[in-house]
Amino acid sequence: MNKKEMNNKGFSLVELIIVIAIMAILVGVLAPQFIKYVEQSRESTDLQNIEEYKTAIEAGVADGSITSDVTITISGGDTATISANADLSAYGLPTSGTTKALKSKKWTISSNWKYEISNYKWTGGSGYATYYNLDGSKRGS
Repeated sequence: MNKKEMNNKGFSLVELIIVIAIMAILVGVLAPQFIKYVEQSRESTDLQNIEEYKTAIEAGVADGSITSDVTITISGGDTATISANADLSAYGLPTSGTTKALKSKKWTISSNWKYEISNYKWTGGSGYATYYNLDGSKRGS
């Protein structure tokens, strides 16, 4: 009997096209969700950086090394940065005049928070997308 043996060592072109089509559909569905989570991660990191500045300033006031009002400035736009007009190097932050980059692109331009020594409180500032308060609460969404 002269039977021809088939050589089935690979995938057919149709099988490969079907797999590629399924992968394209999955990427199309999942990519927007992934991008949203990446942006949320950037926002969270930025808020933690701001919280570091807030905590350092409050610690400086408590131990007496900061004796005048301090302002945290956020310069917004695509290359947002945060800085303070006080030397916070003793608390692990950049010295006065240097900035720390923020990653989210939703910061408003020239958001300022001021710690008033005489009142022991934070005032001003609009912050992230105009809804973040320095105490960590959100004004809306």
